[in-house]
Amino acid sequence: MTVLITGGTGFVGAATVDHLVSAGEEVVVLAAHPAEPGWLPPGIEVSIGDIRDGDGLRALMSAHRFSAVIHAAAITAGQDMERAHPERIVSVNVGGTAAVLRAAAEAGCPRVVIASSASVYPLAKRDGARFRADFDPPGPAALYGLTKKMAEDVAIRLGAVYGLSTPILRIAGVYGPYERDTGVREILSAPAQVMAEAQAGRPTRLSRPGFAGWLYSRDAAAGLAALRGATLADPAPIFDLGGPELFSIADFCAEIAPAFPGWSHAVDPAAPTVRYQIPADRPGSDFERLKAATGFAPRFGLKAAAADYLAWTGRD
Repeated sequence: MTVLITGGTGFVGAATVDHLVSAGEEVVVLAAHPAEPGWLPPGIEVSIGDIRDGDGLRALMSAHRFSAVIHAAAITAGQDMERAHPERIVSVNVGGTAAVLRAAAEAGCPRVVIASSASVYPLAKRDGARFRADFDPPGPAALYGLTKKMAEDVAIRLGAVYGLSTPILRIAGVYGPYERDTGVREILSAPAQVMAEAQAGRPTRLSRPGFAGWLYSRDAAAGLAALRGATLADPAPIFDLGGPELFSIADFCAEIAPAFPGWSHAVDPAAPTVRYQIPADRPGSDFERLKAATGFAPRFGLKAAAADYLAWTGRD
């Protein structure tokens, strides 16, 4: 059976395409813009369209018999984008989710996996433990997190209305292969910024070490794929997915530094060159509940991720 991946030319979407194709799965991509040549595996069908276009979604889904949809299309907005385009962010992130769910139901597709975000949580928590959907209440601090929480609620409600399975995965800060500037991701991850500076031979300066439960993109893709076919007791469970280790961007710099002789990196709050996506460090996200439900656990800690990332960029 074939899987539809919305936002499949973007960051997490493209990583998920690569994961499923490598596992021998049939994949169709829906995206707002085509990918550059060679970005996706050869032979992938890419349908260009607006995620809010119900007629287009229904036409695409009626032309295939999708066993599942992995809904990864979204605008990952920061402060500048939410100030300039708030209507578009809400429309794509929330309205697009509703359109996908209705089209899936009308086409007889039984499951829509929702790629949500740890941005639905507050910026900090008192106990310092990993975020857990069954324990920690939401408290989004910006429009992106607000719209991801609204999209979750829409998925739960419309899943019940249409009789769909709508598992939700709250993905922590993602970095790694397939991240690039697409125009819908305002700030690239700190590791991506660091890697670009190292490749260009520019000194990297951090405003703070940047501790977090960073999640490698291959693990994000594998987690979404695991929910696509898992047997789940609840039709709309909410899971978290953070990386297996907590580490800092300063640690990441030190790990990749041997691949870039002469490149320098340091913490310098007075003159940072890396822009963090959030204003303060935050705890990681749980993955044990997802592991219990699907058998999947993230496998890329700092060393494994850095080695794979360097290989992907051609600097191993």
